[in-house]
Amino acid sequence: MSKVFQITALQWQPVRLDVASGVYGKTLLAEGARLVLTRVEPQGKFSTHRDGYGHLFYFLEGEGIVCVGDERYRAQPGLVVQVAAGEAHAYENTGNQDLILISVNVP
Repeated sequence: MSKVFQITALQWQPVRLDVASGVYGKTLLAEGARLVLTRVEPQGKFSTHRDGYGHLFYFLEGEGIVCVGDERYRAQPGLVVQVAAGEAHAYENTGNQDLILISVNVP
């Protein structure tokens, strides 16, 4: 089914309160792959965790740190991160403005 909408019509919703703080999302696609526009407040973070599905993160605005396994990378606009299912990962906003990214959960 086709769908057309303005992203401003969607409300920011808290994301994964079990492992995240200061992280909010707007779900753009929920069937098959899940695609979420994600906003991380300053000092907000997604703690290290593992999921049974893969991820793709595409950072659009702000600055922070993203961790995959034992590696740390500077999160900045244009960075793309692929995370395999079951791999430890985390990210946090280290700046003083929102960190914005697109998060894709890949079944």
